[in-house]
Amino acid sequence: MTLTERLRERISRAFYSHGLLCASYPIPIILFTALCILACCSPLLKLPLPGTGPVEFSTPLKDYAPPGEQGAQPGEPGERPDWVSV
Repeated sequence: MTLTERLRERISRAFYSHGLLCASYPIPIILFTALCILACCSPLLKLPLPGTGPVEFSTPLKDYAPPGEQGAQPGEPGERPDWVSV
């Protein structure tokens, strides 16, 4: 037997045994296949669809002052980050 014939024989045996398995247990095979399909398609449920955009909420803050209005001039040492050493 050549390598090609042996390979063909092994492949045909594998398909035959797989067919016997599917014919012997049809309902569990169908359920397993359906579960695999659902597991593969579950990331599609997380896709953003039109009309399901993010919702923005804004809450007012009391006594808020933007940074830089406390009297510090631009470039003062108090305004620079600590890692800047100029």
